[in-house]
Amino acid sequence: MADSKRNKQIKQDKIPKGKSISQGGNPDQYYSENPSWSFANSDQDMWSFTQGHIGERIWTEIFPRLKALESQTWNEILVRDKIQNHSIDVEKLNKVAQDRLAAKFIEAESLISLRLTGNHRLYGYIVGRVFHVLWYDDDHGDNNTCVCRSYLKHI
Repeated sequence: MADSKRNKQIKQDKIPKGKSISQGGNPDQYYSENPSWSFANSDQDMWSFTQGHIGERIWTEIFPRLKALESQTWNEILVRDKIQNHSIDVEKLNKVAQDRLAAKFIEAESLISLRLTGNHRLYGYIVGRVFHVLWYDDDHGDNNTCVCRSYLKHI
């Protein structure tokens, strides 16, 4: 009896309708591509991308830096310049930032931090070659108000 169950083959009557899930390709392919930017998910409440929070810095600091980054590949941005631009585990983010991710239904293991100036950062995540901007932090450092605290080493 057990022998007959082992040799049993399942027959498929029809091929299921619907979208097929295609897999393949190199998941690291984006490293060789130039970045592009999306602001569709940018937060409007915390570390917001609003005129009140950013003001003229959009033209004097943010836009020129994003434009300069577009001439590089993600490999140059995230590997060669990893001291300035790098991923950060979500658990290391400020509790408020973690709660904002949950409120926006963004499930990520890590976010990317792009350095604009000394203490100004853009935070977001990458899908394909597109960097989805979440936050503009103009107070990055050793404090409780920034997206990800940077502890000073020489105190």
